[in-house]
Amino acid sequence: MTRPSVASHFGTPPIDVADFDNWVNILAKVDQNLQEDVEYAREKYRAFLSRYPNCYGFWQKYAEYEKKMGNIAEAKAVWEKGIISIPLSIDLWLGYTADVKNIKNFPPASLRDLYARAIEIAGLEYQSDRLWLEAIGFERAVYIDELCRGISKANCKRIGILFDKLLSTPTFHAPSHLERYVQYLNTIEPHLLLNDREYEEIMKMVCKQLDKPIGELVHQVQLSYICQTGENGMLNIVNESGEGTFPVNVNSIQHDPTALQLIRSEIIARRSKIYERNMKECEIRSGFEINIKRPYFHVKPLDYPQLFNWLSYLDFEIRQGQEDRIKILFDRCLIPCALYEEFWIKYARWMWKTYKSKSKCREVYLKAKTHCPTSLNLVLSQSGFEEAAENFDEALKVLDTFRREYPGYVLLELRYLGILRRKAEKEGGTASEYVLNQYEALIKDSQASPNLHSFYSLKLARYHLKSRRDAKLAQKVLKKAVSVDQFNLQLYSQYVDIAYTSESMTELDVIQSFDLALDSNLRLEDKVRFSQRKLDYLEELGNNIQAIEDHRDYHYNLLGQLPDSVTIRTRFVNDPNRATLQPAAMPPQQPPPMVYAPQMQQPAMNMMPMMPMQQMQPMTYMNPAQPAVQLTLIEPTSSTM
Repeated sequence: MTRPSVASHFGTPPIDVADFDNWVNILAKVDQNLQEDVEYAREKYRAFLSRYPNCYGFWQKYAEYEKKMGNIAEAKAVWEKGIISIPLSIDLWLGYTADVKNIKNFPPASLRDLYARAIEIAGLEYQSDRLWLEAIGFERAVYIDELCRGISKANCKRIGILFDKLLSTPTFHAPSHLERYVQYLNTIEPHLLLNDREYEEIMKMVCKQLDKPIGELVHQVQLSYICQTGENGMLNIVNESGEGTFPVNVNSIQHDPTALQLIRSEIIARRSKIYERNMKECEIRSGFEINIKRPYFHVKPLDYPQLFNWLSYLDFEIRQGQEDRIKILFDRCLIPCALYEEFWIKYARWMWKTYKSKSKCREVYLKAKTHCPTSLNLVLSQSGFEEAAENFDEALKVLDTFRREYPGYVLLELRYLGILRRKAEKEGGTASEYVLNQYEALIKDSQASPNLHSFYSLKLARYHLKSRRDAKLAQKVLKKAVSVDQFNLQLYSQYVDIAYTSESMTELDVIQSFDLALDSNLRLEDKVRFSQRKLDYLEELGNNIQAIEDHRDYHYNLLGQLPDSVTIRTRFVNDPNRATLQPAAMPPQQPPPMVYAPQMQQPAMNMMPMMPMQQMQPMTYMNPAQPAVQLTLIEPTSSTM
């Protein structure tokens, strides 16, 4: 599996499990006490399901409660609301269809429409086998009912259509569906199952193989059945006559046994190709499906492997590019992962990228708010979507709504100001005054919190510097902030950086910015660092040598005030009495010394040596000694502007 396309760290969803358990206990008491006020029970069910709409079991309980109270219309309305809230719940669809079947003399057309809706909406769900098979079983029952009623046009072509779709759909029990199809095909005449075009095509091929006209391969027959009325009012065929049974004769056609075998073989061969392609699709998804341990919703957090598997599965389907399957997988994923904002944001972004539909994206964000009402990231994502679509007013409205319910988010305030600024620039105007007023209001309201006050002051100073090109005003904001938060090192650093990098600032301005920090109540170690930066500046860009020497004395004086227990990094001082320097690490082992041994020439024979030869000691060339201490260059304070 590849790495997910979003952050692989998930926080625990902000859900009160105790609150969920309390609701479950309340609803259990409602079900036990049917004598209580119906409106009270409805109120409790609605309140719970508005907070936890993915709990399909409670939609079923709510519908059953209404049915027990004799409110059939209300029960149907509950089923419909449940389907809208959790459309991929196979159990919910089957519960709904079972409820309709239990109605005596129900109109088959209405149930057929319900099955068609279910297949269209949830047919691609990987666990949808039961829904498909129930729909096929219902069509088979309708065919038998029409057959028993003597309807001459009775056929099971709808069964063939459903089987063809099922054989091409990756599902959990897909390996068994071809065998089911073959078993059913062997119990029925092919013309009743196939559409007219395919049947005629196969018959032409069989006639050519047998070299016979179609009239010799098809015969008219009359079939007799024993029928009986079922509990739901539909007729079915029984093996033996008895009380309540009656005979039915039906005109039909039968195929020549040899032709019938060839027809069925061709039908199976064609479906086998579809089946094999579908099995390959199932195989490449099986690794992801096996690792799905909890496909249903629960308030308990999912473990990381589960979340990673869902993200990897989504990325895989997106690479495959089949939009209907991607959408179904997102909807499946957002049942167990409904409490995780990352999946909702990923879904909304994919929806916009694929369909460019504002209504569809807003629908995703609306559902997301139900499950993650306190998510700031979700709100920022939605406002970003609205702004990208140039709906600036709607983007601001999204932030305003969240701010009223959950005030105090700094990122929300910054996004709000950013939208105002970009809106003004888009419209060709300027939002300078309004943005400044908003910053001033935020700074004023945050004076009780020095850190927050400094944060907004830094943002305002940056706005003055970058947007308004006013370095003096930026420094003025920071200088005012220093009076509130006197020990905030970042304020002094920004103040110095503005002077250091601004072209409009003179040498005196830069020196004064350093002096603001040096004259403050900062720690001695921090002053040493600012002093070092000032000394660097004067050495590199200063024009007054006397100022350089004066500050060098000041800098050494600061270093001398440091206690021995403080380790400071410096550039120019290596006197241990002024600063405790870091001892050098042990030098790496040196290679063996180079030995120089000159070759001595022996005297010629009969020649007396000028002096007695002595054993010469080899001369050794050693590397110079390593220093006892090592100086480390001080790193300049990084700019955050």
